Amino acid sequence: MVRTAIHAGVWSTDPAPDAVARVLESVSATGFDCLALPLRDLPRMQPRALAARFREAGIGALGTAGLPPGCDVSSDDSDQRQRGEEHLLRVIAVGAEIGVEQISGVLYGALGHAARLPDPDAMLRSAEVLHRVTAVAATAGVKLCVELVNRYETALLNTVEQALGYLRLVDHPNLRLHLDTYHMAIEERCPEASLRRALPVLGYFELDQSHRGRLDNGSLDLRAMSAPIRTSYDGLVGVEAFARARLAPSHADVLAIWCDHFDDGTALAHHAQALIREIFDHP
Repeated sequence: MVRTAIHAGVWSTDPAPDAVARVLESVSATGFDCLALPLRDLPRMQPRALAARFREAGIGALGTAGLPPGCDVSSDDSDQRQRGEEHLLRVIAVGAEIGVEQISGVLYGALGHAARLPDPDAMLRSAEVLHRVTAVAATAGVKLCVELVNRYETALLNTVEQALGYLRLVDHPNLRLHLDTYHMAIEERCPEASLRRALPVLGYFELDQSHRGRLDNGSLDLRAMSAPIRTSYDGLVGVEAFARARLAPSHADVLAIWCDHFDDGTALAHHAQALIREIFDHP
């Protein structure tokens, strides 16, 4: 049976312990097993207090992360790569103190519209850093997943085919794939076939609608997209939805969330939980 997770952005990404505690109450009330908490504003985070809130709620902790500007681990600038590696190590340390079991995200390069195609060695440079970072994460008891995003958010990894090649370069069993239906619908010629191919290294499968709002309306048939793994996957199935009012402005800007596609996070979560159970709770 799959375990279910939901992104904090459905309610609030405020990292203050009391704010997270309120989100955790909603997570519990809607039947999710885990909360995916953005590990973005590290100086504001209080890891020990957050760990206590997760324990009290009985909810599993997941993390999401990326690389700040000037910290691209695929860059040909060695200083940038070093800053990026140091940032990822800080993220892992904070996540481990909170008690996260897994951190997902665009860990391999800069997030944002690329002005040009990466040079041929960018993937190798990124993989060299990620090999070291992934080894540290394994020692800390934290799994890592690289999330594939669309061409407007990175030029490095967009498809499962590219990602499988990247995992071979990194060559560490603690690194797996995070696939999101929103991005797959843009980049994969056949999302269902790509999902089936990724299954052996799939660490997180995320349901996300075309407009990034409620899952019950939009252009994506999430049941059909999930069908290839409904009887063979027993990992984490997550839900992601964004409304600008529920994100920090800088976070919303990076993700190009310009409006609110929903106004009731709890209603969204109840429907999403029902959809996951409909798809994956097979005999």
